[in-house]
Amino acid sequence: MINLTPDQSAAISAIKVFLRDDKLHAFILRGSAGTGKTTLIAKIVEELQGMNLSCSLLAPTGRAARILGKKIKQITGRQEHEGSTIHRAIYTLSQIDVNEEAETANDPGIRMTFPLKEDESLVSLFIIDESSMVGDKESQGDVVQFGSGRLLKDIVTYSRLRRPGRGIDHLTKLLFVGDPAQLPPVGEKTSPALSDDYLNREFGLSVSSFDLCTVMRQAADSAILERATELRDALFAERFNTFSLQSNQQDIDQVDAKKAVDLIIEGIQSKQSTVAVVRSNAKALEYNRNVRDRRWGDAALPIQVNETLLVNRNSPTHLMNNGDLIKVTKVAQDAKVVPVHLKGGHRVELSFRTVTAAFRDSDGSIIQSDCLVLENLLDSPNRELTPLEQRALLVDFRKRHPDLYPKSAEFRRTIVVDPYFNALQVKYGYAMTCHKAQGGEWDMAIVDFESNAGTRNASFFRWTYTAITRAAKKLVVVNPPNFTALSGIAWERPAAPVSPTNTNNSSDFAADPDWNRLSFSLATAPLMEVHRQLRAVWHAQGINIEQLQHLQYCERYTLERDGKQATVQYHYKGKHQPSRAGVVPNALSDDKLAGAALTSLNALVNKQGGGNESADEFIKAFLKRLDATLANSEIKRTAFRSMPYRLRVTVADAYRKGDIDFTYDGSSTWTSAQEVGGPGSTSGLYDEVQNLMASGQVKEAAS
Repeated sequence: MINLTPDQSAAISAIKVFLRDDKLHAFILRGSAGTGKTTLIAKIVEELQGMNLSCSLLAPTGRAARILGKKIKQITGRQEHEGSTIHRAIYTLSQIDVNEEAETANDPGIRMTFPLKEDESLVSLFIIDESSMVGDKESQGDVVQFGSGRLLKDIVTYSRLRRPGRGIDHLTKLLFVGDPAQLPPVGEKTSPALSDDYLNREFGLSVSSFDLCTVMRQAADSAILERATELRDALFAERFNTFSLQSNQQDIDQVDAKKAVDLIIEGIQSKQSTVAVVRSNAKALEYNRNVRDRRWGDAALPIQVNETLLVNRNSPTHLMNNGDLIKVTKVAQDAKVVPVHLKGGHRVELSFRTVTAAFRDSDGSIIQSDCLVLENLLDSPNRELTPLEQRALLVDFRKRHPDLYPKSAEFRRTIVVDPYFNALQVKYGYAMTCHKAQGGEWDMAIVDFESNAGTRNASFFRWTYTAITRAAKKLVVVNPPNFTALSGIAWERPAAPVSPTNTNNSSDFAADPDWNRLSFSLATAPLMEVHRQLRAVWHAQGINIEQLQHLQYCERYTLERDGKQATVQYHYKGKHQPSRAGVVPNALSDDKLAGAALTSLNALVNKQGGGNESADEFIKAFLKRLDATLANSEIKRTAFRSMPYRLRVTVADAYRKGDIDFTYDGSSTWTSAQEVGGPGSTSGLYDEVQNLMASGQVKEAAS
């Protein structure tokens, strides 16, 4: 008996309406971690049986499909519900093209084509779990090409195939289930399969949807899910100015990288499922080598008995899927190393080793399989085999089967079962990237945040949300950032005095070093205040202004950061009021730098005056915090004035008075502070406020 929350019961009612309505083609069930999506899928499966309807349980990866099938069996108590990958359900191999004349390093020399199956689906409903991973951006694989290259498009197309001789389209309905806060498909900013608008606009589908909002009772006390909910809320509010994953000494701990390796070893010894989730394949390799060094005394040793391996590519021969974790129970002492000489002067060594690998099937039984593994990826920082390595597999196959004609059916039958060409591609499985871990869960997930990437953005928050929700019981964090809307303030010393009273006076502007450097004049003087705001915000982002062109009703900036350039501009109206902003067409701009610069530029253009409700609340929160910081001192805030992305605060004690400008950007993050009137104009109040705020930040971090 499956007990549902009121939220889940309402979702089931909506799904039943969808199933009975022939005019509805797709349903989207969205829900964050802990809202019971899998439980609801199991209930849907039960309801379908009562309605005499059939379904297929699908997922974008092998691991996700296996986990889905296992959970549905556990919840329903029925063993007939198997999970399958989407690819296995809708594609079939039809063609293998061989280019034996390939010479360049990026040509794998072989291409396998998997079009959509010709036979229509006979089931009533496709239930597609982990739909946040289902992309619609065209992908032309070097070795394998699936359908149109757009997975979502192909799912929709296959669900509407028509049986020959039948006048009415057969419709297999689509139920997309997923978490919109998770990482989107590689190369996409959002998850198209979880968007009502996208499915309707792109494919003409009639779509209904339901959002699960209630966290189930058994998950409500989890600090991991509490942090995940905070991250999800920040993503939906598009506010990325506060981040904290402090240890609670229960289900969240913080350690250094060395201790993280110790925990992985302890997890192996206690048979607790443990994984490290990291930002890059290079970092995963570092963790895996450190774990192996601790386990075996030498990271360079070959595969050992009891080694954990991560399958890196689907292997139908051994019933293993990309993302599966397997344990080595036997291993051959010697590897077979095959040197392969390729056209173009390239030489590749392929290393094969025979192992017996064990993994747990979706029904809980343990399957053991004798496999030939390809070792080339084990100590590689690359995500997959290089095109040269892939071509070497082909050339080796051709040498062993010289009589097979590449266009023949016999060639195709032989190559798809050849043990060397189809050798299991594996990496060590103690650490992996977040994309690789997506769709799986472990008792303990160790999340290492070490990276040069930015943190105050949607991409980082989405990555973190996905990474920490891999932890079922225990989350351990390594190198986590800890920041608030205030912690990034740069306390600046202006190079020249700035008038505290008449900021639009051109004679005061003329003292600014940028007045002459960037060719301001009396005609463009009214734009100087906008320039100062942009300069302050960009400076806090590490962005330097190299050049400014004063065009007709347009200000065009050339910017630099870390050796990269971007050109952005904003247009203004007759009264020097900014109207719109963007990247300069045809300019050679670095996308990442341009995007960072436009965040603040667009915010300034779109929200002139700072009068919107969210900005008012943001400023009120800052003033409340500032007053609390000053409460135990002789200094008090006596006045403030809000300007576009700048707040001027007047502070005073019994003998002194002065103004401080605080600047913030489009992501509601305070970026800089500046003493109005030049150094010393506040008679030391500026320095004292800085010290009090810094002390408050330290106390907050310690707590």
